[in-house]
Amino acid sequence: MSSRIPESDSHENEMKLNHKNNETKDFDPDFNRVVSEITKEGNDSNDTSNQDNDIEKQNKSDLHMDRGYAWVICFASFLLNFSSWGQNSGFAIYFSYYLNNNTFPDATKLDYSFIGGIAFGVGLSFSPLINFMMGKIGTRPSIAIGNCLQFTALMLASFSRKKWQLYLTQGLMQSFGLALISIPGTTVLPQYFKKKRVLAGGLATAGSGVGGICFNLGMQHVVETKGVFWALRTQSIIGFILVWVSISLIRTRDKTINIQFTAFDKDIVRTAGFWIFAFFVVTCMFGYVVVLYTLAQFTTSLGYSEYQGSISSAMVQLGSAMGRPCIGLLSDRFGGVTVSSVAYTVVGVLCLAMWIPARTFGTVIAFAIIEGALMGSIYGMLAPAVARTFGIRKMNVTFSMVWMIMGVAGLFSPVIGIKLKQGGGGYVDPTQYVHCAIFAGCSFLASAASLVILRGYIKARDFVSEKGDSDSIDPIGITVSVRDVLKSCFKESHEKT
Repeated sequence: MSSRIPESDSHENEMKLNHKNNETKDFDPDFNRVVSEITKEGNDSNDTSNQDNDIEKQNKSDLHMDRGYAWVICFASFLLNFSSWGQNSGFAIYFSYYLNNNTFPDATKLDYSFIGGIAFGVGLSFSPLINFMMGKIGTRPSIAIGNCLQFTALMLASFSRKKWQLYLTQGLMQSFGLALISIPGTTVLPQYFKKKRVLAGGLATAGSGVGGICFNLGMQHVVETKGVFWALRTQSIIGFILVWVSISLIRTRDKTINIQFTAFDKDIVRTAGFWIFAFFVVTCMFGYVVVLYTLAQFTTSLGYSEYQGSISSAMVQLGSAMGRPCIGLLSDRFGGVTVSSVAYTVVGVLCLAMWIPARTFGTVIAFAIIEGALMGSIYGMLAPAVARTFGIRKMNVTFSMVWMIMGVAGLFSPVIGIKLKQGGGGYVDPTQYVHCAIFAGCSFLASAASLVILRGYIKARDFVSEKGDSDSIDPIGITVSVRDVLKSCFKESHEKT
């Protein structure tokens, strides 16, 4: 018997099957929707695959966070801070020497304060352009250029004999060297740390404290034995060598994380968080630079020697070296913005309650250590707080705009400090720096208040989003009301702030 089905029967069966399918469609109202969803899933398979690849890439990236070579990067950042901000802290020694010994006869105390402000702030004011340059030539070449500029600046300053020469070398050229070293070095660290981000930032920025101790005490000794110009030469050589060591160790993960290297982002400027951040940076720098640059002179105004003045300045750096890692540990547990708001409240109160009545060397040393331990909290918490507020992908561009504001504030801070000082240099009068102390104290208290508001802003945004951590979302588009910000200043959420 043949098993072949007649063509007429086959056609009849096919007609019945099609009729049954049509009946099924009519019976099931969700049939078309299901088919549509299946078709859509097929069309979106490439997008889903790409998203899965991005997630897998991010997960692999996270495996290297907080361990292994990340701690080598932390050490490299420590060396960069030692050789940039640590060297800049040493300007207090030169500032005091220039002022008290009339090193440049045509220069006034306002000139020296402007040189210190230029060295601190002008280069940072060009942070957006530096960030753009980093995207074009890379992080390590940018640091190398900064190292050459800083070395050349201090070496040429050691041969300067006129005021304008000091402006160009120890002021302007060193400022760009400082910016090209510190900005790339600071933005690399958060790429390697997440859970221990603030601790790593505290350890790395402790380098500026250790550098400040070495350059303040070491260069003061060179000034007394060989002269101020040999101190500048010695400092330039030490920093030059150490930065090259750091360059050989540092690696970036810019391509893995898709870091944004544009010079400006209008979406960030439109957020309230940016302007709260800006106010914090400005007020913090006003207090920080005034204390940093005037404490050595305040010590000599009490009748103590220039060497004792250098010790008080070095104690600020000793406090910084000890305090920043401790602040980092506390910040990883309670949140960087939270801990820093407490720290700046304390330093603001101490400026008013301890600096003004200080009349003995022991009191000055105690004040210097405590202030140093707490007032530099900004450098350890700034990068993590920027990443927390604006997202890690926009960290570089936000950081560059924040650095620009910091540079402007740092440029004028020494000038404000020297204008508030009463009288000239070289004589004993304990009341010369009362107005400086009041200004610094009020600035620190204002910065603490702004951090409390920033904390409320971040917490309010967290309650709106409630989607994972800040590294995996784009927080720029989330808006919150002023009322919610004020209500959230002391609340808790799923992520530490």
